[in-house]
Amino acid sequence: MAEEKRVLAENGQPTFEGLSQYCPPHCYELAGRELKVCMDSGYDYVLRFERETVTWGKAGEAMRTDEYICLKAEEQTYFINAEIPGVTPRLGLTLILDDENALVTVVEARQGMNPRFPYLVEIRPHFGAVQLEGQPLNPKRHGFTTDMVGRAILWTYSPEFSIIHVYRTEHYYDVTLPAPTKEPTEEEKASAADFAESMRGYPEPSEPCFYIRIKEGIYVFGFAEQNMEKLTGPLTRGNSLTFLMNLKRMTDVGRSFGTNAKQLPENYCFGAYGKEVPFPEEFRDLQSVYLM
Repeated sequence: MAEEKRVLAENGQPTFEGLSQYCPPHCYELAGRELKVCMDSGYDYVLRFERETVTWGKAGEAMRTDEYICLKAEEQTYFINAEIPGVTPRLGLTLILDDENALVTVVEARQGMNPRFPYLVEIRPHFGAVQLEGQPLNPKRHGFTTDMVGRAILWTYSPEFSIIHVYRTEHYYDVTLPAPTKEPTEEEKASAADFAESMRGYPEPSEPCFYIRIKEGIYVFGFAEQNMEKLTGPLTRGNSLTFLMNLKRMTDVGRSFGTNAKQLPENYCFGAYGKEVPFPEEFRDLQSVYLM
């Protein structure tokens, strides 16, 4: 998997891929560890971590080795992201390892499942536990939650880009831009214009989503830009994003999986700083235009 792009532009300033400017340093603490993961699907997996690769497979079957990136949300909560090359439809896997409770959540992202919308990404979470030697499997699980409903958080991904995520209902979220606090720079105006253009012809930026409670103050939030893609045409891009939010520190880490503006495959990690804001009144009684 390619590292996030941090190269120098012509003016000597660093440029970053997508939302990756505030991505925290990669974590290598899992190197040398072996995990046996028992998924609720009924399959067990073995994962052997090295510094930048993981060798993994179903227990008792052939193993494969792939690159991965690991980020931390807190001391005992890891965000592990990988793309599985050579698989059709294209497959991205994100594993949330909760070392404190020996539990895992895996978010599966697939692109190319829909013949009408070839760039559409479909995501689905799966739950399981880590088998610890000499101990029974934890019967508890991470699970879907309504804890986030009715909240709104302003996330800042770079000095030039902030966005408000409105966690409107159990199954839908919305986005809006914060009101400017000063006269925007030309770069900020361009960023806002790009965002407005991406929403053109898109009557309501709601997307179906899910919220998963990992533990107190730690949540997974995931969605794919499915409605955007379906409304703007079969050859437009709609990415999927998975966030691991630490609301005790008001930070998040995550990944974007899909296609970039040049129609090239995209899978990179990012980070952000958050601030809870009042729930926008215009979203309080909003009815989705996608539901009967």
